[in-house]
Amino acid sequence: MRLLIIRKAKELQVKSRSIIRIKKTDDEIIDRPLRDIEAVLVIGSTIKISSGLPPVLAYHNIPLSIIAKDSIAILHNPIKTRSNHIRYLQYTLSTEKKHEIALEYIKSKIKGIQHIIKYYTGTSPSIPHPPRLTGNPDTDEETIRTWESLTSSKLWKTLITLIKPNYLKTLKEEYNFRGRKPRHPDPFNKTLSIMYAVIYSIATKALTATGLDPTQGFLHKTRYSTPLTFDFTEMYKPLAIHATINMINKHGLPKIDNDGDLSQEHVNQAIKHLYQFLTLRHKKTKKSIHTGIYLKAVCLARHLEGKCPLNRITFTWDKRNYTKI
Repeated sequence: MRLLIIRKAKELQVKSRSIIRIKKTDDEIIDRPLRDIEAVLVIGSTIKISSGLPPVLAYHNIPLSIIAKDSIAILHNPIKTRSNHIRYLQYTLSTEKKHEIALEYIKSKIKGIQHIIKYYTGTSPSIPHPPRLTGNPDTDEETIRTWESLTSSKLWKTLITLIKPNYLKTLKEEYNFRGRKPRHPDPFNKTLSIMYAVIYSIATKALTATGLDPTQGFLHKTRYSTPLTFDFTEMYKPLAIHATINMINKHGLPKIDNDGDLSQEHVNQAIKHLYQFLTLRHKKTKKSIHTGIYLKAVCLARHLEGKCPLNRITFTWDKRNYTKI
């Protein structure tokens, strides 16, 4: 399980079909073999990328994630798979069924956030009951989005109080921090975005390996590069939120560099901290969360085939159920 992080580079090139070349400066060049690389994460908006790089990464089924100007793009070749029948089932899925699956992922996210709050405080705030779908595509989509927005907003008001008071005070006074805002310049949101990008990369590879097309989503639309990835990873976001809170409470607020991004040291720290969570193993199944991402992608594909029930396609984060390797 290896993630190749590229930051502060001048250009990315291809040396061979199995090696990419990172050009730091005209005199500093680093070659990296692609063997065992799970995903490539590029941070920054000034790095030039050779047109030969995406095809080479696609050949190895390695997603390329780019974080630039506070946005995340995931490039991948979803056609390189032998499971054509899975994609057929995905493409012909009814809107009603898409909403049903998307709602399950969002419900798992909400439950995961509740578990974080309970882990720290012993109690969890009450939330509105999940909506009941009517089968009307237009009203159901609006109902799901409204419930998610209202519920998430309420839970985030409690989530931020889990940050140690001195760090929370700095976040509020220096960055006007109020909770999750993807493009906000504060170190909490910057750290969380890095962790999300890693999860997006792993999930994109898992979905593609299973035969699904990450570019065809259930609730997220095609304006996202991989909308299915964003639907699927809703249920893993609480894990990243918990990892971010835990990291800040243990090590303090990450530093922001002159470009407005996390410092290289703290990018590395964020990813390392996330992987500590991803490698936790379930106390009963003994499976790591990282392995579970792939297994849940398989469950989704099998669900489309009618071979896996709806209640098995989801993951709900609860740290009390996991232990270190």
